[in-house]
Amino acid sequence: MRQLLLIAGLLLVSFGHLQSQDDAGPSVLFVGNSYTYFWNLPQTVEAMAKAMDVPLTARQSTSGGVNLGQHWRGERELVSQTLIQTGDFDVVILQDHSMRAIQAPDSLLHYGQLFGQLARDNGAEPYVYMTWARQWDPYMQEPIAEKYTELAEGLAAGLIPVGKAWERARSLRPGLPLFDPDGSHPSPTGTYLTACVIFGKLTGLSPIGLPQRLTTTDRNGEKLYLNIQSKEDALFCQKVAAEVLAATKE
Repeated sequence: MRQLLLIAGLLLVSFGHLQSQDDAGPSVLFVGNSYTYFWNLPQTVEAMAKAMDVPLTARQSTSGGVNLGQHWRGERELVSQTLIQTGDFDVVILQDHSMRAIQAPDSLLHYGQLFGQLARDNGAEPYVYMTWARQWDPYMQEPIAEKYTELAEGLAAGLIPVGKAWERARSLRPGLPLFDPDGSHPSPTGTYLTACVIFGKLTGLSPIGLPQRLTTTDRNGEKLYLNIQSKEDALFCQKVAAEVLAATKE
C-alpha cells in the first residue's frame, strides 16, 4: 500500500487527512447501495477534491437496496471483498442499508467489523458513513447515529456524520429539498450536503468555499455536470457540514 503523506502542510497527521505518494492521490472505495450511488456521490466527492487541488480518486461497489451482509456474501454479483483485496485502496467507506441500524443492528455491527478488518488487512483505513432518517420520521436519526457511532468506535475508524448533517440542515431549513420525492433517497441537494461532509472528513479541509457547480468529463473529454446548486444552498450545505464535522471531531 502506498505510503500516505500530508497534503502540502494543510492536513493533520491522521487517517482522516490523507494523500498518497502517487500523483493520483488517495484511492477511495465506497461500499454501499443507492444512498451512495444516487446522483453520483463518489464522483461528486472526487470533483470537490479536484476543485480544491486535492488529488483523490473514487470507485464504488454498490447495488440498490443491499446491506453489508449481502456485500460480504457476494450476492447480486457484488465483488466488494475482492475489490478490497486487490484494489490497492487507501480508504474504504462503509454504508449499510438505511434501515439496518434500526431493524438489524447486530448485522450492521457484525459485517461492518468484518469489512473494517478486511480493509485494514489490505492496507486501507475503514470509514463509517452514517446515514439519515427517513423524511417522515426524524426520530429514526438517534438509533441510526448510535449504531454507526458504535461501529466506528469498535473499529477505531473514522465516523462520517452525514446523518447528523441532514438532521441539522432539516432543523435550520425545514423546506430545503434534501430528499427525493420518495422521502428516502437524496435529492441533488441532499447529495451535495452528503458530499460536503465526506470531502471534509477525508481531507481535513473546510467544505466552505467549494464550488456550487461540480463537473467531470466523459470519455470524449466533454464536460458533464454532476451537481448544480444555487449559491445560497451550496453555502448553506457547506456551513452545515463544517459545523457538524467540527462538533464530531475525533
